[in-house]
Amino acid sequence: MKKAIGIDLGTSNSVIAFKEIGVKIIRNKENEELTRSCIGLRKEEILVGRTAYQLLKTDPINTILSVKRLMGGAIKDKMVQDMIDSPYYKYGITSLKGGTDDAVAVILGGKQYTPEQLSSEILKKLKKDAEEKLGDEVTHAVITVPAYFTEKQKNATRIAAQLAGLKVQKLLAEPTAAAIAYGVDNLKAGDAKTVLIYDFGGGTFDLSILNIVDGQYMEAGTGGDRWLGGDDLDRALQTHILKRISQDYNISDIDKLIENLDQRKRFQFDAQFRDNIENIKIQLSSSTSAQLIMDGFEDENGHWIDFDLTITREEFEKLAKPFVERSIELIENLLKDVGYDISMIDNILLVGEVSCIPLVKEMLSQKYGNEKVKVSEKPMLAIAEGAGILSHRLGYEYEPPIDGEIAIAEISYSTNHNYFIELKDGYDRIYDRIIEKQIPLPCNVARNYKTTVNNQKVVKVGIYSDVENGEKIRETLGFFTIDEDLPKGSDIVLDITLSLDEIFEIKAYPKTNKSKSKNIVLGRGNKDSKTLEFLSNSLEKIMDGDFTEAQRDYFFKSAKKVIEQINTLGIDNYDSEKWDEIGTAIFTSFEQAENVTDSIDEDQLTMLFATILTNEYPDLIGIDDTNRMKSLLSKVKNNDDPLQKIQATQKLKELTDEYPILITLFTVKMSSDNAAKQNPSDGLKLLQMHDQIVNHFRNGRKDQAFALLDEAIELRDRYSSGGLDLGGSIHLGR
Repeated sequence: MKKAIGIDLGTSNSVIAFKEIGVKIIRNKENEELTRSCIGLRKEEILVGRTAYQLLKTDPINTILSVKRLMGGAIKDKMVQDMIDSPYYKYGITSLKGGTDDAVAVILGGKQYTPEQLSSEILKKLKKDAEEKLGDEVTHAVITVPAYFTEKQKNATRIAAQLAGLKVQKLLAEPTAAAIAYGVDNLKAGDAKTVLIYDFGGGTFDLSILNIVDGQYMEAGTGGDRWLGGDDLDRALQTHILKRISQDYNISDIDKLIENLDQRKRFQFDAQFRDNIENIKIQLSSSTSAQLIMDGFEDENGHWIDFDLTITREEFEKLAKPFVERSIELIENLLKDVGYDISMIDNILLVGEVSCIPLVKEMLSQKYGNEKVKVSEKPMLAIAEGAGILSHRLGYEYEPPIDGEIAIAEISYSTNHNYFIELKDGYDRIYDRIIEKQIPLPCNVARNYKTTVNNQKVVKVGIYSDVENGEKIRETLGFFTIDEDLPKGSDIVLDITLSLDEIFEIKAYPKTNKSKSKNIVLGRGNKDSKTLEFLSNSLEKIMDGDFTEAQRDYFFKSAKKVIEQINTLGIDNYDSEKWDEIGTAIFTSFEQAENVTDSIDEDQLTMLFATILTNEYPDLIGIDDTNRMKSLLSKVKNNDDPLQKIQATQKLKELTDEYPILITLFTVKMSSDNAAKQNPSDGLKLLQMHDQIVNHFRNGRKDQAFALLDEAIELRDRYSSGGLDLGGSIHLGR
C-alpha cells in the first residue's frame, strides 16, 4: 500500500517521520535519524547526506550546504550576497543563466542548478530511504517550511517536491508541526492551551503562537527571522576560535596563512575545523569546557604547530548571547503584533538545534519565568514528528484514529506578512496594503483602483511583501487587459484571495461590469516569472524610452494579445514550454515595434511578414496556413474593395501573429550578411545556427530550438544596425 510521510526539510539536517498507531522517526540508509542537508558531487555522481558532507575535506567547492537558505531567493538579496562573500560557503552562487535578478543558481560540477533542483536531490534520498524502511512506495508527504517563508519560497519547496516525485499534502509551518507533536503527546481531550513555539533551527528562527483546543490548532500569529539560525552561531564560534589561535600561537594573520595553504591541505583543514566547531558546540551544551585538538600547519616563521586549546562555556555563551537576545526581541515584536500579553501564553516550547544550548532556556526563563519554558524531549525531531502525524491524518489510505487517540482537527492559519499592490500616483509609485499580517487564512478582499490614462488596455499587478525589516520585496507579478474604452479614472476592481498556503488568486473587472471578470496568471518562480519579468521590462522600456506613438501603439496591441494568451494558461502551467514561445513573441514584438515608422505602417509589416513566412518556412507553418496566407496576400494587393481589403489584412495579421518566432529566426538569417562583412566566421556561424534551428523545429525538438535561438539572437545583435493613451501606463492608481 502506498505510504505518506512527514518530512522536516531542514537547513542543516533533514528528518523523516511516519505514523501508524504511534509516530516514529525513520532512520536513513546509514541508520541515522538525521540526514545531512548536504549535496556533493563525486565523479559526476550526485551524493546526498553524510557521504556528501565528507567531501568537504577534499572538494568543498562541489559540496553544497544550507541550500534551503537560497530557496525562492534572488541574486540581488542582501543575504544571498552575504553568502557569496562568506568564506563559510565555498561553492559558487550566481545569477541564473537566462533568468532575472529574482532568481539564483548554484554551481555544482561546473553546471548551474537551481536551489529547487538541489533540494529535490535531498527529498529523493529521504523518499528512497523511507521506501526501503517501510517496504512500500512513498507517494505523498507533508513537508515543513519555516513560518517566515514567503509565497515564493513555499512555491520553490513545492517544485522541489514535484521534481523528487512527491505529492505535497501540505506545506506545514515548522512551529505548527512542533506544536502538533507536543499537543498530541501532552494534551487530553477537552484541554485548551496557548503555546508559543520557539524554533531556533540551523538556518531560520521561527515563532508561532497557537491556541490548541481538543486537537484543533488555531494560529494566532507568526514571526521570526528567516536569516537567523545555528549556522550564524557556528560562524561566530569559528571566528572566535581562529582569533584565540592567533593570540595563543602568536600568528599575525591566520586567515592569510590558511588561504596560502595548498588546496588539498586547505580543504582538509577547513573540513576538520568545521567538524570540531560542531562538536565543541554540542559538548558545551552539557559541559563547562571543550577541547579543540587538531593538526595544524606551518606558521609564518616556518614552524609546525598543532592546535590544542580549551574553550569554556562562558566564552561560548558570550558569543551566543546576542543571538538569544535577538530571538527575545522577536518574541516581543510578535506579542505586540497580535496584541497578546505574555501572561496569555501557557508555555513556551523550545525546539530546534540551537534550543539545546542551556543559555537559551536560561535567558528565556529569566525573561518569562521558568515555569513557562519547556524544552522538547526531542528538539531535533519534533518538527518531523508533527509532519508525520498530520501526514497520517491527511492520507486517504489510512484508517481513522483508534479510540482514545486525539485526532488533529483543522489547523487555522494566519498570514505571515503584510502584502501590498504597486500603484501609480502621478509620477510616483506607491504601495497599497491589501492584506494585513496576522489575519486568518484563507482571506478575500476586493479593492477598487482607477485607470491612470484614457483607454488604458494593459495593467500590471505587482504583489509585494515587507519581509526584510520593512523593505518591500516583490513576491509575484501578473498582467490583465481591459477590453472597454474607459476614460481616465475609471474604477477597476481587484478581487484578491490568499489561500491557506498563502497562494494568491486575483481576478480583475471594471466596477460597472463584473461579468467581464478575468483571472490573472501570477508568476510562480519558473519559466512563467522569467517571461512575465521580460514583458514588464519591455513595457517599461516602451513607455520610458524614445519611441513614437505608432511604435508604442504597435507594441501595446501585441502585448495585449500576449497577456490574453498568458491568462488562458492557468496557474498550473508555470513551467510549460509555452512560456518560451511567449517570451520569444514578446521579443519579436519589441523588435517589430522599433521598425514601425511613418512610412511603414502596420498593414505593410503584416504583408512583409506573410511574404517571409510563405517563402522561407512553408513546411514549418504547414500547407494550410501557407495557402491561406498566399490567398489573403493576393486579396490585399489586388482587391479594389476597401472593406474587403481591410478584412483580408486583419485575417492575414491574425495568421502571421501566430508565428513571431519564425520572424525572429529570419532576422538571424538576414544578419549573417552584415556579420560576414565584419567577421566571415560569425556570418557562416549564423547561417549554420539558422539551419540547425529549422531542423530542430522540423523534428519537434522545441527545447533545443529555443536554446539555440537564444544564442543566435545574442550573436546576431553584435552585428545589428542600430504617444497614444494606450501606451501611457501599465499601472493602476488610487
